[in-house]
Amino acid sequence: MLTMRSLSLSRAFQALRRRWRDDRRGAAAIEFALVAGPLIFMIMCCIELALVILLSVTLDNATDIAARQIRTGTTTAANSTATDFRQLICNNMTWLAGSCMASLQVDVRTYSNFSLVDTTSPILNGKMQGSVFAYQIGAGSTIQLVRAYYEWPLFTPFLKPGLASLANGDAVITATAVFRNEPF
Repeated sequence: MLTMRSLSLSRAFQALRRRWRDDRRGAAAIEFALVAGPLIFMIMCCIELALVILLSVTLDNATDIAARQIRTGTTTAANSTATDFRQLICNNMTWLAGSCMASLQVDVRTYSNFSLVDTTSPILNGKMQGSVFAYQIGAGSTIQLVRAYYEWPLFTPFLKPGLASLANGDAVITATAVFRNEPF
């Protein structure tokens, strides 16, 4: 048998429950809290992907400008080194001026025929094989392969499986130019 006191507590509990069920004042804050984390994560992924694309386009343009110096005979084996050539590429990547030389590797090779051009990747077992890089500039009318490799650290884990090339999770952005030197 219910006493008057337990009946009153039961009604009070039901009233409190009804008041909480009908109260919608905090619903927007809770919904935002549930959606904010994934939303911010996706925005960060989009920003990082945009940076990778910007880096790729910048590296392509800078490599093409530097390769033109070889193609026209302005840069030759007699008047430049691999470090000078890397600096030439970095000079055209102004928004990365501070970290460019430390992250950039170049591979310049001469071939006698386009079919002999070797496009093997210098990345082996998640490591950049620096010993395979060369700096050979040919004479006029020779075929040149110019490759530039820029190591870019990735921050969002979402992009790492699609872009990472090194064991440390960094992406390697590559620019390649193959051409025949002008007859200088």
